[in-house]
Amino acid sequence: MSSNRSVEEPPRPRVRLVEARMSRGWSQQEVAERLGTTHVNVSRWERGVTKPNPYFRRKLCRLFGLTEEELDLAPAGPEIPGRGAQVGDGVAVETGGGGTGRGEQDLQRGPDSGPLGDAAGGRPAEAVIDPMIPLPPPVRLVGRDAELRRIKGRLFAGEAVALSALNGLPGVGKTSLAVALAHDPEVRAYFKDGILWAALGPRPNMTGLLSRWGALLGLPATEVAGLTSLEAWARALRTAIGPRRMLLVIDDAWRIEEALALKVGGAQCAHLLTTRFAHVATEFAVEGAAAIAELGEEDSLQLLRLLAPTAVDLEPERVRALVRAVGGLPLALTLIGNYLRKESYTGQVRRIRTALQRLSDARVRLGLTELRGPVEVHSSLQGEPALSLQSVIAVSDEQLSAAARAALYALSVFPPKPASFSEEAALAVAACSTDELDALVDAGLLESNGGDRYLLHQVIADYARARLEAQEEARAQAPFGRLVEYAIAYAEKHRTDYELLDRESAVIVAGLEAAYMLGRQEELVRGVVTFAPFLLVRALYGVAEQWLQRAQTAAQALGDQRGLTGVLLYRGQIALRQGDYTSAESYYQEGLQLARAQGDQERICALLADLGMVSWKRGEYGHAESYLQEGLWLARSIGNREQLCEVLATLGALAARQGNYVRADTYLQEGLLLAQAIGDRERICTLLLNLGASASEQGMFISAKKYFEQGLSIAKDIGHRSLMSALLNNLGDICLGQEDYNEAEHFFIEALQLARQIEHPEYISAFLLNIGLVARKRGDYQRAELAFKEGLNIARNLGISYLLYEGLYEYGNLCLFLRRFDDARNAFVEIISIAPRGGIDAIALAKYGLARVEASEGHLEIARQLANESVAILKALGHRSAKEVLEWLKSLKSI
Repeated sequence: MSSNRSVEEPPRPRVRLVEARMSRGWSQQEVAERLGTTHVNVSRWERGVTKPNPYFRRKLCRLFGLTEEELDLAPAGPEIPGRGAQVGDGVAVETGGGGTGRGEQDLQRGPDSGPLGDAAGGRPAEAVIDPMIPLPPPVRLVGRDAELRRIKGRLFAGEAVALSALNGLPGVGKTSLAVALAHDPEVRAYFKDGILWAALGPRPNMTGLLSRWGALLGLPATEVAGLTSLEAWARALRTAIGPRRMLLVIDDAWRIEEALALKVGGAQCAHLLTTRFAHVATEFAVEGAAAIAELGEEDSLQLLRLLAPTAVDLEPERVRALVRAVGGLPLALTLIGNYLRKESYTGQVRRIRTALQRLSDARVRLGLTELRGPVEVHSSLQGEPALSLQSVIAVSDEQLSAAARAALYALSVFPPKPASFSEEAALAVAACSTDELDALVDAGLLESNGGDRYLLHQVIADYARARLEAQEEARAQAPFGRLVEYAIAYAEKHRTDYELLDRESAVIVAGLEAAYMLGRQEELVRGVVTFAPFLLVRALYGVAEQWLQRAQTAAQALGDQRGLTGVLLYRGQIALRQGDYTSAESYYQEGLQLARAQGDQERICALLADLGMVSWKRGEYGHAESYLQEGLWLARSIGNREQLCEVLATLGALAARQGNYVRADTYLQEGLLLAQAIGDRERICTLLLNLGASASEQGMFISAKKYFEQGLSIAKDIGHRSLMSALLNNLGDICLGQEDYNEAEHFFIEALQLARQIEHPEYISAFLLNIGLVARKRGDYQRAELAFKEGLNIARNLGISYLLYEGLYEYGNLCLFLRRFDDARNAFVEIISIAPRGGIDAIALAKYGLARVEASEGHLEIARQLANESVAILKALGHRSAKEVLEWLKSLKSI
C-alpha cells in the first residue's frame, strides 16, 4: 500500500466548495448537519483527501444550488470501482475481503435513489425484514432528529461495511433510535435486502439468535446441524448474506465478544450497535462510535408534556427542576411521566404536588441503601447527585405494594420485549391478581398492548431479575417452577391449536428452558414431546432437534420408556421431512421395539404409520402395505381416531400411487370424515391433499381443484408451510393440465420457495421437475433441462423411486422432442428398471415413451406393440394418460 501512495499526487483542495460554504457564512459543522454527516467528513472533502460519493454529491449540489463542476466535484474521468469512494465520515469501515467487481454507481446510491438491484431473472428480491424488530413507540421520538440524520449519513456513506455504535447511559434512548432507523423509509430503501435485529442483553442466547438469523436467511438445516461454535455460525451467516445489502442491528450488547460474533454482514452491509458500555462501542466501531447524549431541557419538558400534561401545566418550574435532577434520560422521564400521569388523572392538586415532592427527594431518587447491595450500579452513577436509571426504576418499584413488587420480580422469568405473554400466564407465574398487574402497568413497569397481553422491557426485566435472584434460593426458584408448570399445561391443552401455540411459543420455550435449568427432567420430557409437533408444523427442525436431544438424554436417565418412544417418533419425523430415510427408519424401528416391549399400542400405531410412509417413499410398497395394515387394525382396535386418520391418509396415498383409485378414495373419504369429526385441521388438510391428488390422476380436475383450495385455506390458517407448498404445487399441476402455463408457473415457484424455506428436499425435487415441465411446454428447453437435472439429482440422492421415474419420464419426453433418441430411450428404460413392485403406472408410461422413440426411428410395429401394452395398463387403472396414448395410436395408424 505504501508503494502505491508514494506515486499518487498530493490532494488538491476544492476551492469552489470552500467558497460556496464561506459565502453563506456556514461552518463545516453546519454544513455537516444539513447533509446528515460529520464536520470531519466535510473537511476531508474540502481538502481533497476524499471525494463525496454520488449520494452526497447530489445533496451538496442541492444545498448550494450549484452543479458538480461549479463545486469542483465533477469526476475527471470514468470512476473506478473501489477508488474515490467516501468511507471516512467518522465510521469504521471494513472491506470484507476484496472488491465486488461492481461500480461505485451500483454500490453507493443514496436513499433518495430508491431500491437498488434485482434478483435473478429480473424480479425484485424480497427484503428480509426481521419480525423481531420492535414496533415504533406510541409516543413519538423527541429531540433525536439530528442524531437520526447523522447516523443515517454514516450508514449510507461508504461502499464497504459501516460500523456505527450508539453508546450511552442506560435509558438514554439507544434502542429507540435504532428502532426509528429500522423503520425509516430511507433506511429500508437503501438497505434493499433487509434488516436483521438481535436483542442481546446481559445473558443472551447466542446460539438461538444466530439460529434465528440463519432461518431468516434460509440457511439449510443440514448445515445448521454442523455448526457447533460461534465462529462457525459467523462463517455460515456471512456466506448466506453474501453480496446482499442489509442492515444488521445488534441491540444492547454487554460484551464485545458477543457483539463481534454477530458482525456477520458482507461488503455491502452495515452494522448498527447499541450498548451502554463505551468500551464495547469503541472497540466495535473504533472511530465510528457515537455517544448518545441525554435530552436537552426543552426536549425533556416536551416529552413530559406528552406524558403528563396536567402536571407540567400545574407546576412547570418544579417539573423543570425534576428534569434537571434526572439528567434528561428518556427512560427515566418516561417512567416519571407515567407516574405523574397516574397521580394526576383525577386532577387533584394535592396528589400531583405530593408526587412531585416525593420525586424531588434525593433519598427517593437515589434509592434505598439495599439497592446498592444485590443490584449492580453502573460505576459512572455512583456518588452522582442526578437520578440514575436504577433509582428511577426504584422510584416506581418502592411505590408498589409488597404483592405488586413480588409480581414484578416473578414476571422477570418471562422472555422480555419484544416477546409478550398473556394475562393468564402472568397471573399463573406471578401468583397474583389483576390488581397487581394493573398496579405495574400504572407504574410504567409493565406494558400492556391494549388487549390481554403484556410486555416487560429488557431494562426492567434485568432489574427485576436481579432482585429476584437476590432472594433466598427457594423463593427465587418458585416463579421458574410455576413457569414450567404453566408452559407444559398450556402446550398440552392446546397441542393442536397452532394459532394459540404461536402466540405463547416464546413462553413455552422459556418454560422448557426453566425445566432444563432446574433439572426437572420428567417435566422436560413431557413438555418437549408435547411441543415437538408444533415445531415440526412450523418447520423449525433445528430447534425441535435440539430439544428432542435434551429430552432423549433426560428420558434415558429417568428410564422413561414412553417418553423415549415419543422422542424417537419425532426425531424420525424430522429425518423423514429432511429426506434422511435411513435415519428416519432407524429412529422408528428403535421406537417400535421399545413400544412393543411396553405394550404401548398408541405409540406402536404411530410408529407403524410412519414406517409405512418411509417404505412407500422408498418404493417398497409391499413393506409399506404390511406396516400400514397392522397400524390400521391396531388403530381400530384401540379406537384411536387420530391415529386412524393418519393411517388411512397414508394407505389412501399408497393405493393411489399404485393406480388403485377406488380403494384410495375409500380410505381417504373415511379418514376425512373422522378428521372432521374430531376437528383435526392438520389431518383434514392432509386428506384433502391426497383426495385431490387421486382425483387429478383420474382426470377429475374440478373436484381436484376444490379439494386443493379447501386444503390450502386450512393450511394457511394453521401456518403449515409444508402442506401449503404441496397444495400450491398440485394447484399448479391442474393449471398445467389446462395449458395455463403462466398460472401454473406462479404456483410452482411459490411452492418451491416455501419448500426451500423449510428445507424439504422431496418437495424441492418434485417442484423443480414441474417447473422444468412448464419450461418444456413453453419451448424454453435449456431451462427445462436444467430444472429436470437438478430435480433428478435430488431424487437420486434421496432414493425416492416415484420422483425418479416421474422425472425421468419428463426428461425423456424433452430428449424425444429434441430428437436425442438415445438419451430418451435410456431414460425410459431406466424407469422400467427402477419401478417398484406395484408401480405399474410408471411402467406403462415408460412403454409409451419407448413406443414414441421406436416410431421416430421408423420401427412402427414395435411402437404399436409397446403403445398397446401401455394403454391396456392405463385404461385398467383409470389413469388420465390413457386418452393421450389412444390418440397417439390413432395418429400412428394413419402413417
